[in-house]
Amino acid sequence: MDLVSDRYRTGRGARLAIVAISAAVVGVAVACGSSSDAAQQPSAASPEDAGAAATVGVPRPALTPQPTPTPEPPTVDLAIHSVPLDEVIFDTFDGGAVRLSEASQATIRRLRDAIRPVYEPVQYQAVEGGDWLSDRDLVIGYESDSGSFAYPIKFLNSHELVNDTIDGVPVLVSYCPLCGSGVVYDRRLDGVTHVFGNTSALYENDLVMFDHSSGSYWFQVGGEAIVGALTGSKLRPLSSATIP
Repeated sequence: MDLVSDRYRTGRGARLAIVAISAAVVGVAVACGSSSDAAQQPSAASPEDAGAAATVGVPRPALTPQPTPTPEPPTVDLAIHSVPLDEVIFDTFDGGAVRLSEASQATIRRLRDAIRPVYEPVQYQAVEGGDWLSDRDLVIGYESDSGSFAYPIKFLNSHELVNDTIDGVPVLVSYCPLCGSGVVYDRRLDGVTHVFGNTSALYENDLVMFDHSSGSYWFQVGGEAIVGALTGSKLRPLSSATIP
């Protein structure tokens, strides 16, 4: 076992919390391959969605839940883009697909957050309570000033995006199950703290996110806006690692 993996697994030199976050509304659609029923119907909370706030070592106070963003985000400005619109492709969750260049606004709204992101992270599970994880399960490890956190891929497969604030830093934990890319970003850009949702679209086979401030579309693995008013803007990546 390498030292980085060992540190995140045992909490060596830092406190460790296995994140098991409960969203206010959990739509458990398996990413990039769910049926439309799975994408639209909420289900009962699974072990991945349960847990109590705790850490190893010094207790960490529970995070303040973030409200689900309202009202509906702005319509994306399709006149501004850095990639061809026909290369941004929506999964319609019924075995079909539609290109952004051909998608109606009704379709875009219907597919928005079909794979439900976490907007209200309210629960963290202690490392000793993570018995629903095996030693071989992957996590995205993120280290803050107060400790280290592990976001299980088992959880992210169903939600893909986690909007959180840790030690005063607004973070976005993002994961695309189709290409296996896990990246943690700072959600702040030019003085604005953005909240991110899921378009249910792909660009270059990678998750496309949207921000609730401008409605712009973002390429997950690059943290770059590719369609809309913020096209060309980039999020700052934070140090993280995908490890067992």
